[in-house]
Amino acid sequence: MSVSLKELCQMVNVPYDQARALIESESSDGESVEREEATMEDTVMEDTVVHADLSGGLEGEEASLLAPEQVQFDTGRLDAFLQFLIKELTLLTMYKDVTHSCTFGLCVYFEVFNRGREEDSNAEEGAPPRKRLRAEKTWKKVINKKRRMVGKSYVGKQKQKEIMREPRAIGPRCSSAACAKSAKHHCSAIGTPERNNIFNEFWQHMTWEEKRMYVHGLIDVVPVQRRRGYENSRRSNSFFYFLRVSGQRRRVCKSMFLSTLGIGEWSALNWAKEGPTQADTEGQTHSNARRSVAGHEFIHSFLQDLPKVPSHYCRSTTSKQYLEPVFQSMADLYAVYCRAAAEKNATPLSRQVFTDEFKRLNLGLYHPKKDQCNICCAFKTGNLPDDEWQHHLLQKEEARAEKLSDKNKASNNTMVLCMDLQALLLCPKLKASALYYKTKLAVHNFTVYNMLTHSATCYVWHEGEGSLSASEFASCIVDYLSAHTEPDTFILWSDGCGYQNRNAVLSNALLQFSMKKNKVVIQKYLEKGHTQMECDSVHSVIERRLRDQDVYLPAEYVYLMKKARVKPHPYEVKYIDHTFFQDFTKLRLCKSLRPGVRPGDPTVHDIRAIRYNNNGTMDFKINHSDDWHPHPSHQLRNSTSDSHTVTPLYSDRLKINELKFKHLQDLKEVIPKDFHSFYNNLLH
Repeated sequence: MSVSLKELCQMVNVPYDQARALIESESSDGESVEREEATMEDTVMEDTVVHADLSGGLEGEEASLLAPEQVQFDTGRLDAFLQFLIKELTLLTMYKDVTHSCTFGLCVYFEVFNRGREEDSNAEEGAPPRKRLRAEKTWKKVINKKRRMVGKSYVGKQKQKEIMREPRAIGPRCSSAACAKSAKHHCSAIGTPERNNIFNEFWQHMTWEEKRMYVHGLIDVVPVQRRRGYENSRRSNSFFYFLRVSGQRRRVCKSMFLSTLGIGEWSALNWAKEGPTQADTEGQTHSNARRSVAGHEFIHSFLQDLPKVPSHYCRSTTSKQYLEPVFQSMADLYAVYCRAAAEKNATPLSRQVFTDEFKRLNLGLYHPKKDQCNICCAFKTGNLPDDEWQHHLLQKEEARAEKLSDKNKASNNTMVLCMDLQALLLCPKLKASALYYKTKLAVHNFTVYNMLTHSATCYVWHEGEGSLSASEFASCIVDYLSAHTEPDTFILWSDGCGYQNRNAVLSNALLQFSMKKNKVVIQKYLEKGHTQMECDSVHSVIERRLRDQDVYLPAEYVYLMKKARVKPHPYEVKYIDHTFFQDFTKLRLCKSLRPGVRPGDPTVHDIRAIRYNNNGTMDFKINHSDDWHPHPSHQLRNSTSDSHTVTPLYSDRLKINELKFKHLQDLKEVIPKDFHSFYNNLLH
């Protein structure tokens, strides 16, 4: 986004002449800048913008004036810049000497802008997101300290008042007649280019400790050899000052030394006396550092050994790994870490260090809940245009209104359902500390909810009997529909999870059911990020029932689910095994779910509703308010009998990985013996 200074002033409602004066003062800091003629300058100022070199920081101390087409503002950060400009230009009308404050503020903003852009580029390259980490480099206080260290203008303190400190500048060369005649001092032999090189090297490329060491090495401190005047003088040392030119130390006077380096007498004398700080003295022990390294290594190994949640349950942030839901909070996890450190005779590090390492590894505590809407979050942070967000809100409201309308239309002839997979369940579920470090058996619950009768059917299986592919979910849905053949129309509401609810495998299964049973099946999808449904209440009731309950077998989940609700009637729970699942991947009634094939045509993710007709055709909608359009992908022609055949998905139980089997065997120590046979018989 390009914007001229005059346009920017109009946007923020500040005087253009004051803003122009601010920018002109910006260009006058540091070394002088050659100007064009006044008439040409006036012409340029009318159509110029504030600019900073975003690829390498500021160009010197001042911002440049470039043509509008040469400048790009990040729309996500433009608002922050405008608010800052309003604040600074408002101060300009209240105080006389505020120009340097504005200059510093603009520089700080552009440095933060540049670092933010670098972080964005790292994120685009696939770097893991660093959520809620302290970005200390972007803090105004840290930037202020860095500017002071490199000799730029900064905000200082005078009691409780903030004052602007001028940038470091090289002072005038020595003009003493005594130095010119002296054979010991070489002030006149050191030219201006050499002085500039010394000054720039000192302030632009050295830290404070390096500056201290540099000055300490250029000042010789010797005892006083001859006294003049009173013998009770407090002076005990004499100071000889040198500048390093072409690798050689050349003695100069104190005035020449201080003006060339741009430092004060107090700094030079104290640095000369003190020398290197204790932290940099050679020969000291680093036992604390060694303990810190060992402590970080123990935290790293501790977190890496903790079992993680399968990726299906982490849709919102696929690059982040979540710990199994055995920890209620970071405090709970830290307490377990402290106990583990005590068992290993290791010294536990602080809670903050532990949390920082936890975030650095891109880990998270798994809390079963609906994903937050990425689009709404992007709009709140100013990273999404208003028109896109308004379209998203329209889609959300249309979906909710459509679901409410279907719910009101539910009758004996039209069955309206919603369905979803419950958050991950683990078996065994105990409070024993041994479970923290062991992987456990995953148990799944797919729930179908009738919006008219408020009845719910839960299909429960564990990973030794089935996985989480499209055929598993299609088997559950077709089984439910086949058990309720009275209605002529079925309306299925769900989220848009690809391999669960929106894929060609499920579409083939529903189309075959529609043709065989002479029914009409309609699938409808809620807007991403706003997928709250009635079946969520089933999962909530079950989770409350499971709270503080020990579970040793997957079958115990079935028992507790049946007892979770009494009124209006208990939940129906089906405990299924591998023989229940059918392989719908061989059906070829529908080749693809995508409604278009050309670039720019709607994709699978754009579909909001699909209708499966009993004559073998399909219709779709891009918006819930649209009319039905014929789906082009159905393939009834040239189909063979094999394309209509459904076979069992599995011929035997599934094998779990060897490490999980070993961990489950270890967990038998905290499981009653009556349940050991179940874990012994798991295939691996």
